[in-house]
Amino acid sequence: MTRRIPPLSNRPNLGHLGLPTGCAQSHSGHMHPSALPLVWSQDVQVAMESTCLAAYPGEGCGFLLGSDADGQRSLTVVREVDNRAGEDQLRRFQMTPLDFVQAERAAATLGLEVLGIYHSHPDHRAIPSTHDLVGAWPHLSYVILAVDGSTTKPQVVETRSWQLDDPARFSEESLRILH
Repeated sequence: MTRRIPPLSNRPNLGHLGLPTGCAQSHSGHMHPSALPLVWSQDVQVAMESTCLAAYPGEGCGFLLGSDADGQRSLTVVREVDNRAGEDQLRRFQMTPLDFVQAERAAATLGLEVLGIYHSHPDHRAIPSTHDLVGAWPHLSYVILAVDGSTTKPQVVETRSWQLDDPARFSEESLRILH
């Protein structure tokens, strides 16, 4: 059984969450024209959520390892990374070049590739900000999890993925979570 993420027009109203700074300029508002659909297990979703909830009210982050095959991008391993943004981690995430090297080595050891990066937007929608755009690389998937802290216990309320469709904009990727 799979859970498909609903199209934009059928998503719940999350108006109580703010929009990230500069989000209107950072994405096209359309689905990516050539990106492979993303697929991951419920275990991968839970691992990403755990990282992001533990980091709240800061941003949690990590790498997504997997493979591109059979017309889809399968994300199978989550590699959590410490947010290196220091005092700014309430609004930003940062990874070092060494984090990237270690993720590449871990992926190679498992016969996988680094296919993406995930991070959270505390109390903001899962829409890329202009800061997210600054360090983005082509062909990587950027999964954003919106963490809502307005209730007694913070919770992930939205998960979306994005990929650059030109050097200055993200377009949304199709995704499925396998149960």
